[in-house]
Amino acid sequence: MPVFFRTVGTLGGPSFFLERGGRGLRAVPLSLTVAVVERPAGLCVIDTGWSRAQCAFPHDDPGTLHAAFLGMRVKPEDALASQLLSCGFDPGDVRDVIATHSHRDHVDGVVDFPKATVHVTDTELRVPRPAVSKALTRAGKLAVHALQGPAALGFLRTHDVFGDGSVLLLDAAGHTPGSAAVAVALDEGWMIHAGDAAMFARDYRDDEALPPSPYMRVMGWDMARQREGFARLRAAERDHNARVVTSHDRAGFDALPHTKEEGWTLRGEKKKRRKG
Repeated sequence: MPVFFRTVGTLGGPSFFLERGGRGLRAVPLSLTVAVVERPAGLCVIDTGWSRAQCAFPHDDPGTLHAAFLGMRVKPEDALASQLLSCGFDPGDVRDVIATHSHRDHVDGVVDFPKATVHVTDTELRVPRPAVSKALTRAGKLAVHALQGPAALGFLRTHDVFGDGSVLLLDAAGHTPGSAAVAVALDEGWMIHAGDAAMFARDYRDDEALPPSPYMRVMGWDMARQREGFARLRAAERDHNARVVTSHDRAGFDALPHTKEEGWTLRGEKKKRRKG
């Protein structure tokens, strides 16, 4: 069973605003990267991106001004629910949605998966903010988790989502109060979907050499906490052979597997195949 990645349309903005050390108005394309994890109990997706309705009518929702500010470019077929159909799945196969955080571009698509349990950290919902997705808070099956588990992968506070060590929520607060990175156990190390804990790989890899971007200063909840998270992501790569995936790094997305046939193998799957 694999984990693979899709982007729900694209976003974008000027280099001087988005990139650390960026200059000028050069347009920077951004992915909106979601992970699809095929599990025995059904699909688990990490973030959803926009909904079907938003991909079809973005000028209605999130609205013309909001879409323009985000540099939002979507087509009806970009919605994750529609993409899953093209990958051989049904949206009803999605049994779990894990939200890295509550911003609308990451979780408004939960409305397309009414059978799914939506997992989020308790802190993310406890601290009121206008940017919290209403779709997230109105999800029919909402599982709210306190990060009280032991340290793992260099992160101090964790939660074992399914109780079997296969998927962990990692405390990545900083961009928002309850941001979580999501670790998935692979046959070779770990995959960590960092959400917006870092926008680009160079944000956390070259943190000490680069000043914060205007985006980080304007959109971040706690810059000091976010930079602590950068150090933990570096340590996860260095010490735990983790493959870190960020939500908006287009170059990083292009290098990921995009289909289940290409996907990274989950822990234990190779051993099952050999026995079979």
